Amino acid sequence: MILDLTELELGKHHNLTPAMGVSLSHAAAVCINDRGHALNVSSIGKGAYTRNYTLKRCEVTNEISRTWNDMQEATEEGACGVALVQVAKESKYQVIERSKKGTGIDYWLGDKDGFLFQRKARLEVSGSLNGDEKELNKRLQTKIEQTKQSDATKLPAIIVIVGFSHPMILTAER
Repeated sequence: MILDLTELELGKHHNLTPAMGVSLSHAAAVCINDRGHALNVSSIGKGAYTRNYTLKRCEVTNEISRTWNDMQEATEEGACGVALVQVAKESKYQVIERSKKGTGIDYWLGDKDGFLFQRKARLEVSGSLNGDEKELNKRLQTKIEQTKQSDATKLPAIIVIVGFSHPMILTAER
């Protein structure tokens, strides 16, 4: 399955501003490029969404590189970009809203074909520029626990961990 990150720039896979889509797409492209990967790179998906993916990114220009010079921030936002596309393609949800701090999640999800702003699920995302599978699995467990802060909503939670070094996407649903 192709996860075309450039589609974020067109407003696909989310109900955020087009500018946010461009930003997330560029952050992911910087991370993939920084690890020496081509415009299209294979990625292994494990967990709730187990399959092989191809991550398709835009060309990283000097301007994009300068914009995303802080690699920690690029990793966090780039992972969100990958997660938004993956969740939209693999589930019946897409991102409808950014979450507030203290909820234990990053985004609220809604039905792709339903009422635009009705919260139906939660999404927590984390990324790692250099982590191996062991570190990504540890991070997945931490993020699963973190989502319990918003369990009072009784909504399902999707957790996505993106590794850019050896492209891998770990997912869990609870």
